[in-house]
This record gives sequence, C-alpha cells and structure tokens, in this order.
Amino acid sequence: MTKPQKSMYKSLKKEAHRAAFVQMLVAQQKALGRYTHWAPAYLRKCLKKKARPIPAVRDAA
Repeated sequence: MTKPQKSMYKSLKKEAHRAAFVQMLVAQQKALGRYTHWAPAYLRKCLKKKARPIPAVRDAA
C-alpha cells in the first residue's frame, strides 16, 4: 500500500467503504502481478489487532 493509499484508507469512515477499498487494492495488486507478499502481511496484521479481515484478503493470502 502506498502512502497516498494508506492516508486515503485512514480518511474513510464507514467500514463498508474501507472493505471496498481493500478489495480494490487486492484486485489492483493481482492485476499488476506483483506484491504477492502484501495479502499475507495484511492478514497477519489484522489477526494481531484482532480485526476481522475481509474475505478478499483471506482468499488472496
């Protein structure tokens, strides 16, 4: 996640908007063909903070 994407994510208030943003990120990274390390790292971060990750991240990891 780039710095502008991270600040954009933090500015989103509704959980549905945040979930859609993360889903867009997963799709973007899959289309680029790189950043395969991001989804498992994000999943670990969610689990560490006891947050429920969205299904797109669980499927990508």
